[in-house]
Amino acid sequence: MSHNYKVEDLDNSMDNVYIGPYHAIDKVGGYIYRSRESLYGFDVPLKDHIKCMLELCAGAHYYAHSVYSDLYTESSALIDLRELKIRRVNIDGKPCRNAYLCLGYVSGGKYWHMDTGLANNSEEDYWSAFSWGSHYGSPDNCTNDDVHNFNTRNYPDTRYFRNTFRVSGTEETDTVTCIYEFLNENKNVIATLSLEFKRGFGEIFARSENGKPMLRFTRFMSMVPRSGKLSDDDADETYLVATMRDLRLDGTHWTEDRLDYVWSVQGANILDLQISGLSDHPVADDVDYINMVHRYQLN
Repeated sequence: MSHNYKVEDLDNSMDNVYIGPYHAIDKVGGYIYRSRESLYGFDVPLKDHIKCMLELCAGAHYYAHSVYSDLYTESSALIDLRELKIRRVNIDGKPCRNAYLCLGYVSGGKYWHMDTGLANNSEEDYWSAFSWGSHYGSPDNCTNDDVHNFNTRNYPDTRYFRNTFRVSGTEETDTVTCIYEFLNENKNVIATLSLEFKRGFGEIFARSENGKPMLRFTRFMSMVPRSGKLSDDDADETYLVATMRDLRLDGTHWTEDRLDYVWSVQGANILDLQISGLSDHPVADDVDYINMVHRYQLN
């Protein structure tokens, strides 16, 4: 049984750390790979950004955020399903965690946040498209069932999953588009699903002086308690080994120089984590890799 924490409960002695290991509370900690505002040329201490975003009872995971700017309009990634290894069940054989391999964004409007990508979050063991965002609800052009039915059970010949996230804005509207593609062994597309979320001007994004959407593009991999209860973040021996390849911003390599905030949580439950070129043994400059096992009760 885990504890629930508030920001004010956390260890203040680490507030000025901006790189390296950190301790949050109890046995929970992680690693800060990068914490900065690259456009302005200064580092940012834990207390001024990452601390309020720590999800200490959401399983082992990492987050990577791009610069906050109007420089980019699209992110994408490719996942080889054969590179995924997962155990979601507890000792009773019941699914107790959901796995997510996602892109997304954070910005300044009412609809300030979205995760979009690949999930293993059903009673049975298969991978499906996934999107969730603050206040959003269903996509404008399809149902949540349509999204969930875009899965490897219905498309058994799938070898790869391509995830594309796109933003745009006019003088009247803000729009985010999530595009999912299943590809076969030869990387030929066998199925596509596109979701659209359109809102009023300024409801999703803040705008730059040029009128373009301002946002951070995000990416992460995680395993969270299936119940949704923070108190169920237990040492249940669930694991995930996963890789996101071909990470792109506007079609070019999304390398570490385009990342401003990168951190991990529950480092004791992460056996290996490689994020672009920020870690000791990078897979490639456009690849993230994680190997996690929930073996320790940390909170």
